[in-house]
Amino acid sequence: MMQPTLLAVLLGFSAVAVAAAVSPASAQRRHDPATVARVDALLARMTVEEKVGQMTQLTIGVVAAEGTPQRDSVRIDPAKLREALVNRHVGSLLNVVGGSLTLDGWHALIGQVQDVATRETRLGIPVLYGIDFVHGANYTRGGTLFPHNLGLAATFDVDLARTAGEVTGDEALASGLPWNFAPVLDVGRLPLFPRFYETFGEDPLVTATLGGAAVRGMQRSGRVAATLKHYLAYSIPRSGRDRTPADVTPREVREIFLPPFAQAVREGARTVMVNSGEIDGEPVHASRYWLTDVLRGELGFDGVIVTDWEDIYFLHTRHRVAPTIKDAVRMAVDAGIDVSMSPSDYRFTDALIELVREGTIPESRLDESVRRILLLKAELGLLDAPHPDPAHRRLFATEASVRSAREAARRSITLLKNDGGILPLRRDARILVTGPAAASLTALNGGWTYTWQGTDASHFPEEPRTLLEAMLRRGSDVRYVAGSGFTQAGDLGAALDAAKNADVVVVAVGEDAYSEWVGNIDDLTLPEPQLRLIEAVQATGTPVVLVLVEGRPRVISRVADRARGIVMAYWPGMYGGDAIADVLFGEVNPSGKLPFTYPRHPNALATYDHRYTETTNNDFGRGPGGFNPQWEFGHGLSYTTYAYRDLRLGSPSIGPADSLAVRVTVANTGARAGRETVLLFTRQHYASVTPSMRRLRAFRTVELQPGESRELTFTIAADDLRFVARDGRRVLEPGAFDVMVGGLTGTFHVTAGGTR
Repeated sequence: MMQPTLLAVLLGFSAVAVAAAVSPASAQRRHDPATVARVDALLARMTVEEKVGQMTQLTIGVVAAEGTPQRDSVRIDPAKLREALVNRHVGSLLNVVGGSLTLDGWHALIGQVQDVATRETRLGIPVLYGIDFVHGANYTRGGTLFPHNLGLAATFDVDLARTAGEVTGDEALASGLPWNFAPVLDVGRLPLFPRFYETFGEDPLVTATLGGAAVRGMQRSGRVAATLKHYLAYSIPRSGRDRTPADVTPREVREIFLPPFAQAVREGARTVMVNSGEIDGEPVHASRYWLTDVLRGELGFDGVIVTDWEDIYFLHTRHRVAPTIKDAVRMAVDAGIDVSMSPSDYRFTDALIELVREGTIPESRLDESVRRILLLKAELGLLDAPHPDPAHRRLFATEASVRSAREAARRSITLLKNDGGILPLRRDARILVTGPAAASLTALNGGWTYTWQGTDASHFPEEPRTLLEAMLRRGSDVRYVAGSGFTQAGDLGAALDAAKNADVVVVAVGEDAYSEWVGNIDDLTLPEPQLRLIEAVQATGTPVVLVLVEGRPRVISRVADRARGIVMAYWPGMYGGDAIADVLFGEVNPSGKLPFTYPRHPNALATYDHRYTETTNNDFGRGPGGFNPQWEFGHGLSYTTYAYRDLRLGSPSIGPADSLAVRVTVANTGARAGRETVLLFTRQHYASVTPSMRRLRAFRTVELQPGESRELTFTIAADDLRFVARDGRRVLEPGAFDVMVGGLTGTFHVTAGGTR
């Protein structure tokens, strides 16, 4: 195992390079002395049982009454609640019972919980309540729902990510929920992974920059804690399935997966949730190296570390590194866990008390975690005001919040293909709309929407429009035939007949909602019933436009070439139907760019920063090249055109302490206004570790009127060009580098290097 290094080892790009010169201690919060004294005084009065209770988190279903409603409110069993809070001293609750609650429902639930916690327990310590608001206030009825992170990443807009975080944090506060289990900072390197849509795509710079902005926004009130998840390397399982071992080396963990967490710690994130899988055969919940040496020691994180669902128990039952549950608890607490999401029983509580009583775990170890938990509760204002504040209702679902969500949905839509200018559609065209995603709100919103899986449409409000409803409002001659289900065959005959009498067919395909392991699949190929529907309508000769509504890229190479237009919608949220229709009819000029590499084949899953050997044929010239995706990272068309010119580098060479100015001019050469995302890459010609073909170093969006041009200036520090060597240190090696922007390339040299 590599030895711990300084924080500077972890940071490999410009968005976080400033942190390289800062000691880990500076990442820690400066707690108010009075607050610290108050917490320490409280801690000194606590029994072992009370301390262990603070480290225990239960799901709300444990204390719910039989027959509690599955939506809008939760009916509590007073005896069960007192058992949890008064007798067992539980310090944290989470989740819903069946589905989302109204604001009144949340306020009533939290109020009842806090009444018991503050009035009936010996020390009156409030409960910390957690929830998964992963794309807005998705468990509060009427909350503002944004595109999932993958769609937000397609905007490449830092301000928009921060705004989404602000709205989510404000609406969590309005709901009375101070602990949000978001954002996901896993880097989406494997599209098969069922939580791919929760990531900001495959690039660590985009993930760190947008994820850090989301944390800033979410925590701006000081009354809501963000949670960085899932630490660490959760999103690249060898099997492609949720909660399975990562297929990654420790060097790659530091190069790709650690930097977004380092940046978010710098942004002041208060809590971290742990990866449910393994790195190099070691479950992360049992890894003192990753949780304590790296996260706390190197990154300087001083907040609360929480497990995911039942993951300490899984050390015994699934990972099989702990012979008993008691051993599992010992391993996790020794590794650095503060809060166990148990979540349905008291086995963790009982085992930890026993471990302390017998002297296996010192009580001082409990004090470390409980002190952090109590400081978090104090920071969030719970020690003084644990009940929801009705005044915060004004923050919920404001007109400004809704506008932001609508704008995010529009900006995420990515035009992948537009042969012959088939798009925008004419309003008077005869349009057939078909496909399983056309009339589905659940497919637009994806998982974590009112219910865990997001598939129960009965929980959805009436106001939002499906894609079909949005198109009916815009086109004068729009007809609908279902055609197929997501995985079931439909009436192809009806679709064929309707297609023959249409000017254009819009086929909305992809995936219905799912969350976590329920989304596990064995093949990325779009399901056969949908492919057959597309092929059938293509065979009629009527032009076909595909709309891809999906949480990950489903392979469509069988039908892509014959499609005249292809639009990627991701899971755009509650306003996605209107957003897609706005793009299809030209009311919005599309500006989204793919934040991942869209594969052409199920097993061809190389990322944009692949190695040179992945671009060549390795059979002595007899076969095709290795890297041949359907669409590359950063691809996205517009209804206008852009031209890049005058790439200029500030110097032909830089030293290890220098920076390089890069200037380029971008022009709108088309007939309508548009927004272009400018991506700047570098490529190292030769290195001691095989270099990537390119690495994203900076990005910026620019709005241009027809005929307008603008010169943009970027700065690349020599530190940005460091990479993680095999010994775990960040190194800068001298030699030639390319800068690549918009099809232009310039070359410069680094004159000297060094290690850290």
